[in-house]
Amino acid sequence: MRKLLKSLAALVLAVVLSLPAIAAADESKSTLDQILERGTLRVGTTGDYPPYSELDTATNTYKGYEIDVANQLAADLGVKVEFVPTTWETLAAGIQAGKYDVAASGITLTLERLKSIGFSAPYLDSPLVPLVQSKDGAKYAVWRDLDKEGVRIAVQSGTSAEESAKKNFTKAEIVPIVAPALDYQELLAGKVDAAITDTVFIKKALAQYADKLVAVDPTHAIEGQPNAMMTVRDDFVWRNWLDTWVATRTQSGFFDALFTKWIAGS
Repeated sequence: MRKLLKSLAALVLAVVLSLPAIAAADESKSTLDQILERGTLRVGTTGDYPPYSELDTATNTYKGYEIDVANQLAADLGVKVEFVPTTWETLAAGIQAGKYDVAASGITLTLERLKSIGFSAPYLDSPLVPLVQSKDGAKYAVWRDLDKEGVRIAVQSGTSAEESAKKNFTKAEIVPIVAPALDYQELLAGKVDAAITDTVFIKKALAQYADKLVAVDPTHAIEGQPNAMMTVRDDFVWRNWLDTWVATRTQSGFFDALFTKWIAGS
């Protein structure tokens, strides 16, 4: 009997000692609950990547495909939206530090990024392709032709294009370009032989410099680029709500309308 009582006492003591931990766990709220209680959705964005996210310095306001995504997301949550300036190099760090709830700026979901950070379901694909000067277009039939010693390829620092270029080009020199400088501007200046960027962003450059720049075999991309919102990795309540929102808005034609507004017509 004494042994039984001791065992029961030990069990009760273990339960009592575990209560603070259980209470602490209950106090930990999902990002979804925090957003609803705060009444504000905080969105990290770079403001340097049209047509996804562009800062109007005159009015200090943002516009673009991803800005419309964030505004609609906040509206469907029933909260206000707050845009938080960030950079490509610090996107994930801002999420991990709790500076914003999601990051939306034309961000690519990659397997490497998924090791340390979360993403919503993707809602747009903008594959990577190389740009070269028009006078050099005949030199490169496919993107693999650029992978030669002596070839310098510009990529935007901190982006998935940099990650992809380092993986797919082992002989060419990869040159990271830090914003506000742009990869294709370095190409126009003759500082590099090519620039790697996505097919959506590239539309503006090709339209503006149609006589100077050309895409290398644009129908065969280096790799796909599924775009999504970056967010916390292990908050499954928030991730489930966010993924369901993407699915619902996809079915409603919301993303198709954004594509027409910001990309197809650009």
